[in-house]
Amino acid sequence: MSTMHDVALRAGVSPKTVSRVVNGEPGVSERTREKVTAAIAELDFRPNPVARNLRTGRTGLVGLALPHLAQPYFSSLAEAIMREAERHDLTVLTELTGGDAEAELALVREHGPYLGGLLMYPVGLSDAQARTVARTVPTVFMSERAYDAPVDRVAMANREGVRAMVAHMASLGYTRIAALGADHSGLPERASAHLRLEGYRDGLRDAGLPWLPELVCEVGTPDWDRRHGAAGVRRLIEAGVRFDAVVGFADALALGALYAVREAGLRVPAEVAVAGFDDLDDARYASPSLTSVAPGTAQIAREALVLLNDRMNGTAPQDTGRLIVADFELTVRESTLGGMGGWGGA
Repeated sequence: MSTMHDVALRAGVSPKTVSRVVNGEPGVSERTREKVTAAIAELDFRPNPVARNLRTGRTGLVGLALPHLAQPYFSSLAEAIMREAERHDLTVLTELTGGDAEAELALVREHGPYLGGLLMYPVGLSDAQARTVARTVPTVFMSERAYDAPVDRVAMANREGVRAMVAHMASLGYTRIAALGADHSGLPERASAHLRLEGYRDGLRDAGLPWLPELVCEVGTPDWDRRHGAAGVRRLIEAGVRFDAVVGFADALALGALYAVREAGLRVPAEVAVAGFDDLDDARYASPSLTSVAPGTAQIAREALVLLNDRMNGTAPQDTGRLIVADFELTVRESTLGGMGGWGGA
């Protein structure tokens, strides 16, 4: 791999002159700039953006703070953010917080001085702590929880997506639709679960179906995974609760539900339809393939980087936060319809 010294030797200039050209600084003649640019192209020289940012104090290093990567959604979001950041010539420093407020604040204290901006999925932060984060470093939140703080936020259409999912199931004649992943704690950090439960309620009301508490299943953990999805459906079956469809508030829960339904000897979707939320690759390749809501992960990454660039460049409003809700799409697959199809959402 070529270095700045290699470029300097090829162009017949000093490394400092190469650095000025790379960083777009003044004080270099046009002829010299052309020689350096030609040498860079010939040697395929690629500056190390991390080293350049730390050395010059420029704002090309951004933090990405996620609670964990165990849930597939967060790993897919991280990948989308990194791809989008590359388009903006930004380098991403990824940190895991475990959803703990102290860890989220510690990240800002320790890395804030070196970051040009921060993308965060906050879980434990209070409103006051969110304001502290926003004052420390240009910040964009990617979460469903609303904060009383001047911070930009990009969110999923949680409520609308689940509402469309229930409408789809009701249109096919399913009338006893179970909700898997509900949360009644009222805790602000469980905003996604609360909004998806509201969407479930909306969908039932739209379809003229009753709210039946026995069909609303909590999984007893903030972590939505296959194990808890399967356990939730087993509890319904063991309790003798009749259901003909399951709405999983995450694909992982729905995939666990698929397993438990088939384990009980029930046919999908002839006897029980199943759908999820996230539209992960696993949904496409499940057997049967899983109907799911795609929350617009690529759009979330794209919009978050646009908002963050505004914050980093000082062109965003200082006293208010902006909100963008990503589009969603319900993709219909074998687990509800027995075939393939697509529904649009916004």
